[in-house]
Amino acid sequence: MLSIFTNNCYIRKNQLTSLIKILNINLVTRNKHTDLKMILNSGEALVYHEKGAETFDLMLRYECPTIKIDRQFNFTRRINETVDLFVNKLNNNISKILMKRRKKFEDALDEILKKDIFLYKDDVKISGDVSFETILKDVNNLKLVIFDETFIIKKNMPIVNRLTLASSIQCGFPTYPAKFNALHTDNKISDFSWYKTNKDSKQAWLHVGDGYFYIPNISDIGYRLKLSCTPRNNNDYGPLTEVESKGLVEAGPGPCPFDTRHLFTNNKLTGKSFRVTSYNILAESYSSTTYSKENLFPYCPAYALEMDYRKQLILKELIGFNSDIICLQEVDSKIYENDLTPNLSLLGYKSIFNTKNSMSEGLAIFFNENRFEELCSDLTVIGHNTEMPKFAQVWSKIQNEKAKKRFLDRNTTAQIIALRSKERPSDILVITNTHLYFHPEADHIRLLQGYYILLYIEKFVENMKTKCPDSNVSILLCGDFNSVPECGIYQLMTENYIPENYKDWSSNSEETVEDVSLTHSISFASACGTPTYTNYTPAFSGCLDYIFYEKNKLEVEQVIPMPSLEEVSANIGLPSVVFPSDHISLCADLKWIA
Repeated sequence: MLSIFTNNCYIRKNQLTSLIKILNINLVTRNKHTDLKMILNSGEALVYHEKGAETFDLMLRYECPTIKIDRQFNFTRRINETVDLFVNKLNNNISKILMKRRKKFEDALDEILKKDIFLYKDDVKISGDVSFETILKDVNNLKLVIFDETFIIKKNMPIVNRLTLASSIQCGFPTYPAKFNALHTDNKISDFSWYKTNKDSKQAWLHVGDGYFYIPNISDIGYRLKLSCTPRNNNDYGPLTEVESKGLVEAGPGPCPFDTRHLFTNNKLTGKSFRVTSYNILAESYSSTTYSKENLFPYCPAYALEMDYRKQLILKELIGFNSDIICLQEVDSKIYENDLTPNLSLLGYKSIFNTKNSMSEGLAIFFNENRFEELCSDLTVIGHNTEMPKFAQVWSKIQNEKAKKRFLDRNTTAQIIALRSKERPSDILVITNTHLYFHPEADHIRLLQGYYILLYIEKFVENMKTKCPDSNVSILLCGDFNSVPECGIYQLMTENYIPENYKDWSSNSEETVEDVSLTHSISFASACGTPTYTNYTPAFSGCLDYIFYEKNKLEVEQVIPMPSLEEVSANIGLPSVVFPSDHISLCADLKWIA
């Protein structure tokens, strides 16, 4: 499957942003974000102006072999400026640069500077009192003549405004732009090429691959990489942009436990069968803190906690599962935008993403658009709608104000999506993804959260059945439930009932919930059963993650084996150099019974 990385160049389209702040780049000048190099095409003057903007930007590459100059110029001017004002500014700026060559090329330079700068429309010189607001309405057959060189003016051409490579590049793992933003560009048809050179840069750059992705091999170890991009749309192409890696290609961790698991997922499923993955990928906002490094994961090398390292493992693991549905928890918004979406989009996935209220991390559901189409999706912040029917009845019975406040103060969310099977149009999957409250003494809160989600699903499914009365609607509930099988969440899901005297109601003595029982109507079972651990650290190991499925509609075909105890404990705990998260992904093949 990974060979696809070298043959595709699709990434998600970026929204248009102002160029005023991003075009202050000379031909070989460094961008503050990266070693970005832009090479403009000869004989073109590129103008950028977005509707309503008070300024426009002009870029051009002035070449004059006679005086040995090849220089890029960038100007930001006001849209109401006249041609005369613009020409004078252009003349002053370019002449100032050329005059630095006077000692060596005095005679040649004098001949050049005798000539003028003009703007032509349809080969007719434009009057000096005409404003650029008028000129830029139609740039067809618009030319700029600077001394002895003619430039065809092109408006809003494809252009790359940000391109960076990851700080960690490993052999055997896909590398790609860590940041990529382009304007007026169709990324699917843009050209990407990869090159390598040795660390002292004395050798020429050697072409090693094409496409948005490149997977370094053993021969690349110890080399730097360069990525070049020519942005394109259906009509034209823009200036070549290049970026070089700051570090060298590294050997990487070698075989990972998920490589063994991939032996069970080489095939793609069809027909009645589909594959589901659920995975808490450990948000960077949690792994990167000093507390995490010194107290939670002190056994993990610092470099292996960095997201630039971990995301390569996460992506390779997810891609190798060939899943049709992927539910992720603890997804940083920037990782979703810059890494997960462009990577998985290449393989035909669409997705929904929601942060946990105002937090920077949240939940994501990816689905294979070749097999499913989205009907609708929704999000709920648990506790923001205690008036929901049935839940309101339970809520009214709770007398402990501390317990109620703790429930209401949580940012816990659940996202839900309805997908119609393209191969079996009468089948609809309703998939819910969540990450319940983590505190050890909060089993009572998790019970209420789980019950809320179940009622939320029931209501969503009722509406779906009303809209699609002839469809077979089946339910999946995935996530990190922060609850071991011995606690109430598992019993609530699989046995449909929690009595008033259940032990979880008193998991916190000051927040004891009394005289409350819970029941629901969804027949759930756990697709992967109850593994000994889905979270493994020296401080705690246990089963916290589940893929619950509607057992009267679906059945399990295959459970992808979990890593062995020897594998998870080889580096004391998770995460490690071969496990990118403190959680282990769950993966199972399901199928419709009917």
